[in-house]
Parts: sequence; structure tokens; C-alpha cells
Amino acid sequence: MKPEELAALSERAAGVIARGGGLKALAQMLADELRGAVLVEDDQWRHLAFADSRGAKAAAGRGVPTSFATFYRKPKAADGHVSRAAVSESLHALCAPMPGGFTGNGEPAGYVTLFVRAKPAAHAAVALRIVASAASVECLRRGAGGAHAKREFWERFLAGAFSDATALRDDAAAAGVSLAHAYVAGIFEVEGATVPDARDAIAAAIASADGVCPPALAGQSVLALFPVRSQADVARARQAATNAARDLSTAGAARSVTCGLGAHHPELLETPVSLAQARQALALGRRLFGRGSVTVFSDLGVYALLDAGASRDAFARFADTLIDPLTLHDKKHKTELLKTLRLYFDVGENVKEAAERLSVHRHTIFYRLNQISQILKVDLRSPRDQLGLRAALAIRQMRSESES
Repeated sequence: MKPEELAALSERAAGVIARGGGLKALAQMLADELRGAVLVEDDQWRHLAFADSRGAKAAAGRGVPTSFATFYRKPKAADGHVSRAAVSESLHALCAPMPGGFTGNGEPAGYVTLFVRAKPAAHAAVALRIVASAASVECLRRGAGGAHAKREFWERFLAGAFSDATALRDDAAAAGVSLAHAYVAGIFEVEGATVPDARDAIAAAIASADGVCPPALAGQSVLALFPVRSQADVARARQAATNAARDLSTAGAARSVTCGLGAHHPELLETPVSLAQARQALALGRRLFGRGSVTVFSDLGVYALLDAGASRDAFARFADTLIDPLTLHDKKHKTELLKTLRLYFDVGENVKEAAERLSVHRHTIFYRLNQISQILKVDLRSPRDQLGLRAALAIRQMRSESES
């Protein structure tokens, strides 16, 4: 590589930093330049970014270790800057420390490692040092503006700016953010307290459920994210939110705390969907149940569909999700629970008349209604639960008639 080519590489690296491309873009630039894979790690050998050459015939990234720490040895070369290692018979690596360090004691700020399948090009070590220096500047820049970098990441993430999970996690690592497997979002509306005070108090209250309050959202609301792996974790998030709302009000830190929680989504990229649902749950919960309530989106049922002006398909999915457990139970056990539920509503909840029409004892109707409540996890005495069931039955009836 000629001097002017090295100068051009330095200018491109500087341009990446100036445009805010970050460590991922620097790694990609070097990977494409040298047709290999590039791993960026911090001073504790923690992952910051990774890129694989988009032009390589064989993926250089295949077989790359998650960290170069076990292979690193202080360079013995005359220039004392680049460490070399054979990861395997077909994979070679060059590692350059990022100069400067955060502490001012000359310790590396991190490490940039190049992996190639063939013998490294003669200019590889120099190109690697150029990018390592640029990466050090980027790390120092992000370190100085760490809070800003974190806020910027959370705002982009929650706005749905990412479509690729790998890119999402790379940007999170570069911003110094550790992400969970998935999240349920919560929105707290606090009255009688400043937002910073409310955020600090809520963050402390939900810490026992591993909840966090990232530095995002403007206005008078506090955002909370609860890590989840299954639907059962939503109940834990609900309890933590309920405790937080109660504790802040009881302690006099706020006049009232109202909360909306989104539904569980298994993919991290769906967190913005949970956030939108949390907003809707907050608004509907405040109107339906009053201030100081904690409302989970999945509990709103038909209310959420009506409020959002949902499509016909969305109503159909709602009805199937609610009623299908009864259909499956009837099919498996040769029972008539769905028929009993329909008739119970048709006769105005008159148990005696329902029993006469089905030619069974009224105690049988009571037993079946209890079964229905347990299977569907509803309270047939609750107007809200009844509305959802009646709507689901009507939707299924209209759909079956339109298809006949």
C-alpha cells in the first residue's frame, strides 16, 4: 500500500468518526479493505463491534473466537505495536491495541483484531494501526459523551430504528448498553413529583425485578423496561410496577402514579411494539380504572381493539385467542362448554332456563360455568370480562355466517 493509499485510509477513518458511524463502521471499513473479519474489544476484552468482509469469497468470520484475549501476546516486533497469532491452521490474526487509554496512564483503550484466511497483506499491520487509532478516538469521544451516547441509542432503539438484531446489539455494546433477551415496556405517569425524582424512585422500586429506567422519553412520563423470557415474567413485571406505584404514593413522593404495561413479545426487536402498547394501556387504564391503576395491555382485550380501530383480522385473532381454549376442551373431552356459554348469555344469564333448554340439572350449569371461568381465566361476574366474551362470540358468529 502506497503512502497516498495509507493517507486515504486515514481520511476515510476520520470521516467515519466525523459522520458518527461508530466502531461498527470502522470495523466494516477495515474488513472490506483487507478482505477479512474485524473484532473490536475494550480494555477488558469485552465485545464492542464485529464486521466481516462483504467481498470475501469465503466468510473470514467463520471460526472467529468471541474474544482474542487468550491469543494476545505483547508484540515482539521491532515496532512493538501489532501482535500476531495463528488461531487455527487456516485462520491468522493480527491485533493492535488502541493507543491512549481512558486513564491517561498509557494503557490501551481496547483492541482491534484482524482475522484473515490467507497470509496477511504486507500493509495489513499499518492499516490495522490506523483503524485502531481511529477506534481509540471514537472510544474516547463516546466516553466523554457516554450519557449522550446511551440516550441516543435508547431513543433510536425504542423508535424502531433497527431491523437487524445483530446490528442492534453491536450499537448497544458500542454505546455501553447491556441488553436483555427481550423486554416488556412500562410507562409511568407520575403526578406531584418532578420527572428526575420520579425516575430515580421508580428505578429503585423496580430494581428487585431487574427493571431499568433508560434515559429516554421526554415529557412527564417515566419509561421502564422489564427483562422477560416468557409470559410468566409479565406477572413479575406487573407486580413490580404495582409495588412501585403503591410505594411512591404511600411515601408521599407523588400524589398518584398510573402505569401502563405492554404485552410480552419474544423478540428484542419488538420492544418498540411493547412500548406502543404500554402507552395505549396507560391511556385506557386511566380512563377505565382511574388514576393510580396499573394496566397490562393484554388484559384490555376488546377495549384495546376498539380504541385502536383495529382491522377485521385483528378482531378475528382476538376472538380465536379467547375462545379456542373452550373449543379444544370440548373436542378433547366431548363436553358442551362453548354451547353452554352461548346459551347462558342468550337467556340473560338465567341458570334455570339454560338448564331446561339443555335438559340438565341447574347444578350442572353452575359446574360448567366454573369450568369455563378456569379454562379461560375470566370472571363471568365481571362486566369487563363479559364484554370480551360476548364480543368474541359475536365476532365468531358473524364470521361463520359470512363464510357460509
